[in-house]
Amino acid sequence: MVRGYQGRDNSFSENSNILSCVKHFALYGAGEAGRDYNTVDMSHIRMFNEYFYPYKAAVEQGVSSVMASFNVVDGIPAHANKWLLTEVLRDKWHFSGFTVADYGGIAEITNHGLGNLKTASQLSFNAGLDMDMVSEGYKNTLAASVDEGKVTLAQIDAACRRILEAKYKLGLFKDPYKFCDAKRANTQIYTAENRKIARKTASESFVLLKNDGNLLPISRNKTIAVIGQFSGNEIQYGWYPGALLLNWISR
Repeated sequence: MVRGYQGRDNSFSENSNILSCVKHFALYGAGEAGRDYNTVDMSHIRMFNEYFYPYKAAVEQGVSSVMASFNVVDGIPAHANKWLLTEVLRDKWHFSGFTVADYGGIAEITNHGLGNLKTASQLSFNAGLDMDMVSEGYKNTLAASVDEGKVTLAQIDAACRRILEAKYKLGLFKDPYKFCDAKRANTQIYTAENRKIARKTASESFVLLKNDGNLLPISRNKTIAVIGQFSGNEIQYGWYPGALLLNWISR
């Protein structure tokens, strides 16, 4: 998948090549009780033997960016976890791309009682997180942290360099509108060949259910009762699917 995005030789030579990002680092699917953003309490032996292999494989294939996860690892939010973002990712695996926050991930550190947005931004940056997403903590607070000696200009230079290198690899300094081609949808994306592959892939991923007693389709003159304390709570579907599903149903 990394080579599929970036090109077989990671050259980004075609206008169809884009940066790949492996996420979420790490253990996002191992939260207690299966709950989003929850604590992960796991030995390092199990992490390396059962969970880290896909991340490491992506790094070995030249993945260009890594996104932090929302959950807590070893009592520390992943966005501010230096062991994950620096000691494992860079020191052990020699990852050379840039790291990026998940949507609002730095601001959400404040919910763990580690301080305000300025402190959360400082902790994340010092842990090895190069790019903020949406929280705007880096944009609005890192200058003050530099003045206070809590973040160095050398660190900021290193983070900026990694991001600029990614843009250079993509060819955006040579052509900033490289990917902005309205004709491409018809000539490269929605081709007969690509549509055929998409249809085949979709058909092979279907899950068929048995319609016992001809329950379906449900008659329009009947109603369905959804019962229980979470019957009106979209969280039971998960965060994004729930919001999207309820929005679609309401239409």
